[in-house]
Amino acid sequence: MAKARLKERQIEVFRAVMATGSLTSAAQQLGVSQPSLSMTIRRFEDEIGAPLFERIGGRLLPTEEAKLILVEVERVYGQFDRLSEAIRSIATGDASVFRFGTTPSIGMRLVPKALKRLKERHGARTFYCDFLAQKDIRDYLLFGQGSCVTTIAEANDPTLDTRVIARGKLVCLMPRAHRLARHASISPGMLAKETLISFAPETPHGRYIDATYARAGVARRTDIFVHFVEAAISFVSEDIGVSIIDQFSAVDCERAGLVAIPMENSVDIPAYVHWYRFRPRPRATDELIEALVEIAV
Repeated sequence: MAKARLKERQIEVFRAVMATGSLTSAAQQLGVSQPSLSMTIRRFEDEIGAPLFERIGGRLLPTEEAKLILVEVERVYGQFDRLSEAIRSIATGDASVFRFGTTPSIGMRLVPKALKRLKERHGARTFYCDFLAQKDIRDYLLFGQGSCVTTIAEANDPTLDTRVIARGKLVCLMPRAHRLARHASISPGMLAKETLISFAPETPHGRYIDATYARAGVARRTDIFVHFVEAAISFVSEDIGVSIIDQFSAVDCERAGLVAIPMENSVDIPAYVHWYRFRPRPRATDELIEALVEIAV
C-alpha cells in the first residue's frame, strides 16, 4: 500500500515550530490556535513514524530526526524559491534571451539607443542582435532565428505582421565644410554636379530616392554605388562625395563631422518592425517596439 503523501500544511507548521521553538509562538505566527497546531504536528509524527519534539525541563526541543528533516525541508524550500523567481523572470522577460534582427538603416543608430534603454530596464536579459540584408528577413523570421526584425524595408508577405514605429524623410549627408552645408534644404537639382554615393534602384533606399527625384522631375546619376548605409556614411566621412540616406541612419552624424540636410519633397520613409504571424510574439518584442517609438519621436 502506498504511503500517505505529506501535506504542505504539515511542512509549513513544522518549519514554524522549528523556527520559533514554541508551539504558542508558531500558532501566533501562522494565525491558528495552539491545539490545532499541536494536532497537525501529532499527525505529522504519526505519518512519518518518528517523534519530532520532546518537552524537557519545560522546553520544547527538536529530536535529531527533526533536525535532519529540517535540513531537507530548507533545501527543498530554497529550490522552490529559486523556481518561483525563475518563473517570474520568464513571465516578465527579465532573465530571458531575446534575439532579433535588424537591417543597417535602423540598426546603426536607433537600435543601439533602444537597446540601451532595454538593458537599463532588464539588466539580467541577454540580447542577440543580428544584422541582416533585406532578402534574408523572411527566412530569418519564418525559421524562428529571431523574434522580430527592424527595418525600413516593407514586407509584402502574408506570413508576417508589421508595426510602423516611425515615419521619416530622406536627408543629404555631407561634410560640415561642404559648400552646400549651410542650406536649409537640398533639392535633387542642387546635387547635379556632386559626386553622389547612392544605392541601386531595386533597394529600399534606391526606391525612396528615385521617387523623390521623380517628384522633382530630375533623373538620378550615381557615381558610387553602395549597398549598406554604413558604407555611404564612411565614404562621405572621407569627403569622397555626398549621399542621400534616411534620417534614422543619420542620427548623431555630427559626431563624425557630418551634417544631414533635409531633401526637398522627400517621400515618407516608414520604419517597421516585422514578426512571424503564426508564432506567439514575445513580450520582449513589444518592449523593443516601445523603446524604438520612444527614441524615434
